[in-house]
Amino acid sequence: MISSALFSWSSHGVFTFLTVTSIANFDYQKLVKITDYSYVENRKYKEGKYILHDVIEAGNFKIDAEDDVLNDTGIDVINSFVLPTQSREIPVWAIFLVYSSFPDNGMDYVEESFFINALIGSTQANRHGYLKVSFFEYMEGDKSFLHFVRMSREAFKKGDEYWGYRFLAYALHYLEDLMQPYHVRPGTVPELIQFIFDQRIRVMLRNAHSAYDDYMTFLLYKSKNRYDFMQAIKDAQPIVLPVSDEQLIYEAIVYSYSTFFDIHEEVKKAFGKILYERRIKMEDFEQAEREGKLERLYELTKKLASTLASLVKGIVLSNVPM
Repeated sequence: MISSALFSWSSHGVFTFLTVTSIANFDYQKLVKITDYSYVENRKYKEGKYILHDVIEAGNFKIDAEDDVLNDTGIDVINSFVLPTQSREIPVWAIFLVYSSFPDNGMDYVEESFFINALIGSTQANRHGYLKVSFFEYMEGDKSFLHFVRMSREAFKKGDEYWGYRFLAYALHYLEDLMQPYHVRPGTVPELIQFIFDQRIRVMLRNAHSAYDDYMTFLLYKSKNRYDFMQAIKDAQPIVLPVSDEQLIYEAIVYSYSTFFDIHEEVKKAFGKILYERRIKMEDFEQAEREGKLERLYELTKKLASTLASLVKGIVLSNVPM
């Protein structure tokens, strides 16, 4: 189940799964009935990409029972995940596992920012990041999060648990993206100035961004620190901020932004000239770890992931009716 995509914090599904299944007194094993989509959204999606049926029920998505991370949780994926053909029920953990990665399926290749389009071409970045220069905002990741939190609450309010959880899984995806520092700060000021004129800098920044995306996958599946990293996610205590949703996502963005400079420096130290040549591969992470080049990056990332897990747990507890 290892996956990655440009402008995505890789392994959304597994990270969210680990987080929600480690919330104390949260019934993630609960079965909820699959319901048909019956909502009106003031938001456009790429035609054919905003899927409304349940992909597991339709056989379009298979949960990998051999996945190392899923097995390490102790949840019996095969025996606990039985989808009755008549009752159409699905466990809560499966909704978070599957649908927290869904916004990366191409549905957001719409409403692009002219500024971002001019710099990096056609991407879904406009809805998955946040960039503010002076009084001007160039991305809408915060609005994406807020939209799906509102949709989740609307669904729960009318008793539709399936779409309540599914919309919430979508919302968590955007929170996770905004807590990936490259989504809110793509480079230093000198690098961003050079970005416009220098192809090498453009390649380096894109590869640094994708490297940090893929580092999450490496930590969950390949790193010598994988069990320590997963335990940090599980041990994270819920943070419930007494603020509005708008202030919450703003605080998440500010925190993410504050981590950028140290993380970016460590990524450049670890991979150097490779960043100017190609995307970082899993074997590059393995070699850098063997050589001791990832030690500080790991500590910075573990702290960031733990904070993110705490926010995710708090948002779930604040939005799911108990």
